[in-house]
Amino acid sequence: MPWDETTRMTQRIRFMSDFESCLYTMTELCHRYGVSRKTGYKWAQRFCNEGYEGLAERSRAPQHSPLRTPDELQEALVELRRRRPTWGPRKLLAWLKRRRPEVVWPAASTIGGILKRRGMVEARPRARRSWPPASPSLTIAEAANDVWTSDFKGQFRTSDGRLCFPLTVADEFSRFVLEIRGMSSVAARPLWPIFEQLFEQYGLPQVMRTDNGTPFGAASPGGLTWLSVLIPRPAPSFA
Repeated sequence: MPWDETTRMTQRIRFMSDFESCLYTMTELCHRYGVSRKTGYKWAQRFCNEGYEGLAERSRAPQHSPLRTPDELQEALVELRRRRPTWGPRKLLAWLKRRRPEVVWPAASTIGGILKRRGMVEARPRARRSWPPASPSLTIAEAANDVWTSDFKGQFRTSDGRLCFPLTVADEFSRFVLEIRGMSSVAARPLWPIFEQLFEQYGLPQVMRTDNGTPFGAASPGGLTWLSVLIPRPAPSFA
């Protein structure tokens, strides 16, 4: 079985006890304990050299780190920071490079890490993200003619090469499609006869929901669209 954290030492001792009994080959022994042959030979070698003490877990930290900033340079950085507590890593680095250009100084990010480990950097409070004000909630359709939706569903070319702009008008509550019409453009004026016919046939909705694109977007300072102006009263509101 595998060597977990709580029974590693016990399993290693049992492993070496079985190894010394000469009742198993190394392959059989490793299979029995669920370890690789490389691991089995490693613990056998340690046991032969150091006894049971050699079976203890050892630190995996590297004994030497060639990229570690020398203590002398760290102390120079810390001392300068004490004299100039308002200087950041980049300014400290620039000053030291001008004074001692022959020294290979660490990067500004490394200097920041050194200062942080020495407790010389105060954590800045995180700026709270400002969210835009919530937009008014949309009207929920609870019956037919409460909300109509209208939009141009993209565009495509017909077989004769002309552009077609499909206009759709639907009742949101019933999902009934009131109109689908292929238009030659998104100009506003040609749409009015279509909406006028729909109003006469189905009545006026309480709300008409469109996007802000052409031709539904409001161009006037008051926020009225061309459709809002043309519709007779009582007129639906637009969303």
